[in-house]
Amino acid sequence: MSLPRPTELAHMLLGNHLKPGDLAVDATSGNGHDTVFLARCVTGTGRIIAFDIQQAALDATGSRLADAGLLDRVTLILGSHGTLDDHVPPERAAAIVFNLGYLPGANHAVTTMTDVTLRALERATGRLMPGGLLTVVCYPGHEEGAKEAAQVEEWFNALVPKNWRITQFGNSVTRKPSPFLLAGVKPGKSGALG
Repeated sequence: MSLPRPTELAHMLLGNHLKPGDLAVDATSGNGHDTVFLARCVTGTGRIIAFDIQQAALDATGSRLADAGLLDRVTLILGSHGTLDDHVPPERAAAIVFNLGYLPGANHAVTTMTDVTLRALERATGRLMPGGLLTVVCYPGHEEGAKEAAQVEEWFNALVPKNWRITQFGNSVTRKPSPFLLAGVKPGKSGALG
């Protein structure tokens, strides 16, 4: 029996955490799979803010949302997740999702960058409500991804003394670097990890 993929694990956590009316953020919309999932979780008056630096990613996300009848509850932003604090009110997001790396099917040279991601994660902590869930799927299988994954893991480890509940999910039995999920719950109310 194989383990679920990191993105599936993130969806399981998010599905147990989010409720109708919540605000959630997709910091890296990519082809829109996470954005659609989030939009389904928050139903009704819930809102999603989704970022990507590539117009092709936002077009794919918008199309997927329109097909699912969910476009009306999502704000798509052409821009870096590094500008998250310009668009998300402080301590309002119930969840913020990062799915790092490059856009599948596009130019692999255009990828999330370590310094921008670390800045975005730091800003995300101020945008999450107490008990809010932060998920990050890392892809260490390419040069920038390996650097980014190591730095993101170090950043998450630094949250532990600040009373965050942190969990890492990954498959360490493969020979090549495998994607993995880091998840954390901001101190305050109980959240998806506890």
